[in-house]
Amino acid sequence: MKSMVFLIPYFGQFPEWAPLFFETINRNPTINFIFYTDCDTTGYNFPNVVFKKMSFDEYIIMAKQKASIEFNPANAYKLCDLRPLYPKIHYEDIKEYDFYGWTDMDILFGDIRLFYSDDILKKYSVLSTHQVRISGHLALFRNTANNRDMYKKIYDWRNKLVYPNFVGIDEHGITNAYTMTIFDKFNEKFQVQINNWLTRKIKAFKMRKLYLKEQYTTPFTTIPWIDGTINSQQPDTWYYKDGRITNSRDGDREFMYIHFMNFKNSQWRHDETKAPWEGKEKVCFVTKEEMITGIVINCEGIIKA
Repeated sequence: MKSMVFLIPYFGQFPEWAPLFFETINRNPTINFIFYTDCDTTGYNFPNVVFKKMSFDEYIIMAKQKASIEFNPANAYKLCDLRPLYPKIHYEDIKEYDFYGWTDMDILFGDIRLFYSDDILKKYSVLSTHQVRISGHLALFRNTANNRDMYKKIYDWRNKLVYPNFVGIDEHGITNAYTMTIFDKFNEKFQVQINNWLTRKIKAFKMRKLYLKEQYTTPFTTIPWIDGTINSQQPDTWYYKDGRITNSRDGDREFMYIHFMNFKNSQWRHDETKAPWEGKEKVCFVTKEEMITGIVINCEGIIKA
């Protein structure tokens, strides 16, 4: 079985659904998670979880030293731009694993290996839960020198890290590093359009080891859903029961995880609708014990089934 580790820097206070999140990690016992955090970790002592205690400032100092970069983030969200550099910053933590990756905490996981089986892992070097780009909320990379150094191919990456606010090189930047051809770069620089058979041939060759497969884990986006719907028409009622994630629209179809992003924040909904959890003082009304019999994730929050 291929070994996997996900790296998660998280500072301040864990979200209110943290007990549920960690329970879904506990239910993926063959996958390891390493947290760099100053949060209270009481009650989250699982065999596949490691907490490296440090402050936000200590983490920034470590990142700057390990990666030899200038990095002075305006806020914690800017840490997302460090993701392509994780294998440089955290090499000692990942060096024994076959695959390393990143993920968010506004997630409940299903059975990750059901979707990322050993057959898939043997075939591909980069795995994303979006078809159109490498996904910021979860991505996985074979532990090779090429993948570890790919951040160096992100256009203007040093200046993008110096910029104090988030710019998104963990998605579009790193995706372009893997997929752009010399013709694409020429097109971008000179605002022309070269799209010949050689361009397509080179791009197909570059993408042969990338598993960019839409897993439909994040509702209310501009990415069409399984049935072609977009934005606010996408499924707004999800179920977690004893390790399985389903929703009200797609029958018994099982999902790798449910990503809360557009339930809790209006920024990325793109259709001018308000995120239903935004501004609510409390959204989680269940305990991890109730996950066995089933819970519901909907516009009201995380509630009993």
